[in-house]
Amino acid sequence: MSMRLPAFLRRRAVQLAAAILASVLVGACLAAAVHYTEAGPAWLTFLGGVLFASVLAVASNASRAEWAVLRRTRQLERVKVKLEQANTRRASATEAFRSADARLRGLGEALGAAVFLLDREGRCCFHNSAAARATGKRRELIDGHELPEILGQDLEAFCAGAQLVPQRATYPAGAPAEGTCLILAPRAPASAPIPAAPPADDTSRNTLYLKEIARELTGWDDPRAKLTRALQEDRFVLFEQKIVPLELGHDDPLCSEILLRLQEEEDLLLPPGGFLPEAERFGMMEELDRWVVKALIGHCLQQRKRDPSWRAPLYCVNLSSAALRAPNFAHYVQQQIQARGFDGRGLCFELGEPELIALPAEARRLVAMLAPFGCRFTVDAFGSVKGSFAPLKDLHVDFMKIDGVVIQNILRDPAQLARVRAINAVCRKSGMRSIAEFVENHETLTALRRIGVDYAQGFGVAVPGPLGAAERLAAVG
Repeated sequence: MSMRLPAFLRRRAVQLAAAILASVLVGACLAAAVHYTEAGPAWLTFLGGVLFASVLAVASNASRAEWAVLRRTRQLERVKVKLEQANTRRASATEAFRSADARLRGLGEALGAAVFLLDREGRCCFHNSAAARATGKRRELIDGHELPEILGQDLEAFCAGAQLVPQRATYPAGAPAEGTCLILAPRAPASAPIPAAPPADDTSRNTLYLKEIARELTGWDDPRAKLTRALQEDRFVLFEQKIVPLELGHDDPLCSEILLRLQEEEDLLLPPGGFLPEAERFGMMEELDRWVVKALIGHCLQQRKRDPSWRAPLYCVNLSSAALRAPNFAHYVQQQIQARGFDGRGLCFELGEPELIALPAEARRLVAMLAPFGCRFTVDAFGSVKGSFAPLKDLHVDFMKIDGVVIQNILRDPAQLARVRAINAVCRKSGMRSIAEFVENHETLTALRRIGVDYAQGFGVAVPGPLGAAERLAAVG
């Protein structure tokens, strides 16, 4: 009991109440002295001073208590905001890790060769089913063990036929590099036919290697037929990545870049966009761009039909050089807008800086044909080639996307920071809005706000997701 009493007396509420009580008592004594005694002026002055000091003490205690409460409240609010930001980053990192882990496992299972992923200590932290079949061991006898333990006497035979072994990995004698991924295949028996010699040209070897990987991952023996069937059966999916304004008051507060995915990629957890090189090789990029425009307009019309008050964001669509060259692509977009009653102001076509340099006449023709319908235009990856505004002469452009490689270096390279400032200043004077690509963290976002960049895009702002997923979730909620 004796230990609790001092702690009780140290409480601010108790101290404040005691100060108020003392002031009241002193005031009462002063009033009684004046009324019942013939106290002199000196005594009355003394008691008045004591009362005044008591009142000041009460006011001072109350002020300090209020200030302390206000300071603690603000500190708690800042801690709460930081905690929410940390939880958001943690959830985003966890989701990214899960997605990467799922894709890694999907890729590993798609390969026919044995795959071992090793940590810095040389222990296996992942293997595919082909590795389990090749070793004939259960999972618990592989994961967490080193390759010499797993393969035993077969180690040299496996490493001799390795398709991909890092230079620092010197099995069976040395230890592998951190995060080493080994794709192993046992040595072919003596009776096996000798494969044809690879082409001598490095470019041809790389092309053949990439084709073989694509075939292993997708299982496509006829990519052209596969892509044609996917277009006919609408097996493509539209994704979107938000483009966020960094200041209030912009005319387009809602913006998204449209990304094309193949449904098979999502089902099999394959890397996105793996079909694009094949589509470009077979000259099918313009068909894909037409499909994107048609599907995007259809999505907007369905949303408007479902909710008449729905406001369409500004959707940015990447155009291939094939679509830019095609004389009928702009006519196709015009027909889609007119026939379906779509507001062309919801479409913004992104033209890469290399395409503007290589095809200036085609770019001017496209802008001249679609601008009267309300369509807008963006220069994509500006700064990736020359970073010169000369190709934009006599070309009306609404947005300028600063190349992501430049953006990623502004925190550690003053030259790149100065470059972004200069590009943004020219955009302001030219009436264009600036967009920063590849924004990955809060520090970069803060620097871009200081510079005055209008919009930001990247995994640090928003990750890509299926088109309209946010609206569907809001409708369900």
